[in-house]
Amino acid sequence: MKKFFLLVLLPLVIAGCKSSTGPDNGSSGGARIAIKGTISAGSLSKRGHPRSVNSLSLSDARKVLVFNGSSYQLFDITDSAFTAYAQAGTATALAFLDANNKYIGNLCAGGLNVLPLVSLKDGANTVIDLSTLTLDSTSVIPANNPIGSTINMSPADVERFKELGGYYESLSKNIDADNDGVPDILDKKDINISTIYSVYVGRWGINDSLPLPIDTSRFFVNYTLRIQGDKAVIPASHDVTLSGPAEHPYTDIQLSYYTDTTDCFITFFQRETQAPPGYPFGSAFLPFEKGTYTLTLNGTENYTLSYSDVNSRYYMVIAEPTVHTDSQGRITSITVEYKLPDNSSANPADFVNTVAIQLTDAQANQLGQVGALWGDTGSHSASDIYNFTLDSPIDLSRLAQVDVSYTDLIGNVYNIIWK
Repeated sequence: MKKFFLLVLLPLVIAGCKSSTGPDNGSSGGARIAIKGTISAGSLSKRGHPRSVNSLSLSDARKVLVFNGSSYQLFDITDSAFTAYAQAGTATALAFLDANNKYIGNLCAGGLNVLPLVSLKDGANTVIDLSTLTLDSTSVIPANNPIGSTINMSPADVERFKELGGYYESLSKNIDADNDGVPDILDKKDINISTIYSVYVGRWGINDSLPLPIDTSRFFVNYTLRIQGDKAVIPASHDVTLSGPAEHPYTDIQLSYYTDTTDCFITFFQRETQAPPGYPFGSAFLPFEKGTYTLTLNGTENYTLSYSDVNSRYYMVIAEPTVHTDSQGRITSITVEYKLPDNSSANPADFVNTVAIQLTDAQANQLGQVGALWGDTGSHSASDIYNFTLDSPIDLSRLAQVDVSYTDLIGNVYNIIWK
């Protein structure tokens, strides 16, 4: 059953092994949202604190580092102004650096340390104008707060995103994982860490028969750490280990998969334990605690990674698939509806960034895949997260499992499993 679990995930992992960094003005495909701002003269905040805790002022800023849960990008500040780009459908943070790439502060708008790029006023054509920026300690405050105006959010949504403060604080520490004082993105050494939640939820629907989810209190969740490193840190020996957390290290972390291309490497780590009676996966994989972990490459090269866990239900929506067949009993398309774990309706744009569906047989052989997790992304139209058409029909009799996988707004992956 462990092998089955990995085989289902691997096609998505290999497709995601590509460089995710470097400046992007929208030419790479998918919806890119422009974010612009201006450094104020003197860079004084309303409270009169002109400098961050490391004695740098905002007028020292020369670069903006834009990052979400799975990528980092750098943009120049020229003549005290900048225009950066970020992927729609993500929760994105902005950090300001000086000419030597030293941290000055991060954007804080409407009490949030991230910009949730969802429910945008002008959709994919939205331009977020922060106007004049000032510094308060390490908080960079925009004169024009986009939360509630350019970014349409309810007070409840704002509170939900406030809970991500600790998560993005951890991500920001990983900007310099090799501890050489320079952001790793500059020399293609950046390393990203995220979580894959695999959740068994019930039986898929067929034509006019609706999906049959199990009792939400009985959802079964397996946990996997996914680590991706850029091309300059691909281990020549393929020797990769993970230890931690530093406070009380685990003794059961196992490398469960490794792959690389010319652009990057991707690896999985898991903590396997005996599955309890009735567990649908056969193998059970435990969660990883928040803390500091050490990734060791080639036996001697150590990288410090800060990891913050997010409750698996925090950004979970239940993606309910229904397969549709032709007159010969062959699957031709799949439709997906989205609900919250309490069975209430959900707006997937508030939770889901990209979607992929895999169909497998009883031996974990892939019968077909539609959609993509790491391809050109950004729009949330009915054609890419609700309705999926197969390239070739598949006999329904061969189908054993349907996996609807999606990336959430902070870069983690939910694999919603139907059998």
